[in-house]
Amino acid sequence: MREDSSVERAEYLLKQAMTSLQTDRDVAWRCLTDAATLLSTDTQPKHDTPDSPYTFRPGGLARWQARRTLAYIEDNLGAKLNVGQLAGLVALSKSHFSRSFSRAIGFPPMVYVAGRRIEQAKRMMTATREPLSHIALACGFSDQPHFNKLFRRRMGMSPGIWRRRYT
Repeated sequence: MREDSSVERAEYLLKQAMTSLQTDRDVAWRCLTDAATLLSTDTQPKHDTPDSPYTFRPGGLARWQARRTLAYIEDNLGAKLNVGQLAGLVALSKSHFSRSFSRAIGFPPMVYVAGRRIEQAKRMMTATREPLSHIALACGFSDQPHFNKLFRRRMGMSPGIWRRRYT
């Protein structure tokens, strides 16, 4: 039964992506990413594989820097993170780290962190009945309004509506 609902949700997301492709590529990309996540059998993100979104481009982070940073982010999503901490992990200045991270990953560091937090929140919303305020804090958002704002901006709907639609 749970697999059927995941397939239905993925089907819905794929249809949304097809509808949005011509008008808003960002929305289409998020829908495709969410559908792939739902259909994936592997629950752990892979950051150092050929399928990884991380590409080793000149001017980006070195492999060891990318691995260390992405692992740290995943392990500390519920904690307060800032660019200074992440830069310190790989012995770079904040500005150099931000440029290298953006070039390597395709997003600025804190945009990437917010995206990972939203993905974690979505998993928690489908797996538990915890109140949204608890999920927001567990995922590292400062409070529920902050979570709502970022979630709505990225997903195009509030967390409450998303939860009702996909669970």
